[in-house]
Amino acid sequence: MTVELFDGYILTCDVIQMGRDYTLAVYGGSCPHIGSTVLSVARPSLTGEGVSVTTSVLSCMGHKEEAVARLFAETFAREKACTAVCTCGIHIDALTPDKIKLIHEKSRQLLRKLL
Repeated sequence: MTVELFDGYILTCDVIQMGRDYTLAVYGGSCPHIGSTVLSVARPSLTGEGVSVTTSVLSCMGHKEEAVARLFAETFAREKACTAVCTCGIHIDALTPDKIKLIHEKSRQLLRKLL
């Protein structure tokens, strides 16, 4: 599934269901790549109410995709009560803070469409 970012750039998420678990690849921009990988495992909340997640992160040096990968992995794990892995790589030259904010907004939009 895809969503348009800006200036013709596209953000894509491929979803693979593996039994009750999910692997997600979120990528886009001019040179998709592997920047950050997040693993989230659903578990009972420590408060005793609902579902929470435990998360681990691996990021390549200098990459900033953790926030998007974390959003997808933690949301899928929590909503589907499963283990979810999201690998994310979005490359766009000369990003401004406003465009980074827009990428995060569009990522949330894409995630809502997937769920």
